[in-house]
Amino acid sequence: MKKRGMKKRTKIILICVAAFLVGVVCFAYITVINPFNAGIDPLTPVNRQSDTGKRLELSFTYTKQRLIASSQYAFWIEDMDGNYINTVYVTQWTAAGGYSYRPHSIPEWVSAAQPSVKTDAQLYAIFRATPRNGDYVVSWDFTDKNGNSVTATELRFFFEGTMNNDDNVMYSGIISIGTDKWTITPNPIYTIQNSEYKNMLSNVSIAFYPAPGRS
Repeated sequence: MKKRGMKKRTKIILICVAAFLVGVVCFAYITVINPFNAGIDPLTPVNRQSDTGKRLELSFTYTKQRLIASSQYAFWIEDMDGNYINTVYVTQWTAAGGYSYRPHSIPEWVSAAQPSVKTDAQLYAIFRATPRNGDYVVSWDFTDKNGNSVTATELRFFFEGTMNNDDNVMYSGIISIGTDKWTITPNPIYTIQNSEYKNMLSNVSIAFYPAPGRS
């Protein structure tokens, strides 16, 4: 009888240990592996044009970093006075709430876009899951956060990435809206100059396409 009771207790202990291990694996997947490493299929270029036909394209190569607190980035637009206009793309983990307990994740975007005051619908419109390694094109159709056309002749773009904790990179520059197509290669600014994670965002370029029929 005593032996049978010991076997029963051993079985219960083994079941509890197995359940605990399954829980650990699930927690690791949800909080670490999936948001930062699993990714999704590469994006299809959007190539959306504004009502007048012009568009702005960000092209880059992304290499995910297999680290906690990494692989987050955002691309957004401001006017020349520093007023936020719209987010073209931001990774889901930060935009969906990660910013609230990891303040070093794309902090410049968080400061500009203020996701804490946005509705779920507004956030769903701009964030995407962290992608797999590959070459990407993200297109902006010259509309603001409310869907209205932006008619300014000069704007600023920002492309920020968090490579590991507070190890960040920023690409930025001026968008000149005219009648000629152009492409620029912005220079990166790193918070840690000798960072070993600089390959997360590379081959970055910005291209402006005027309305069809113009040069």
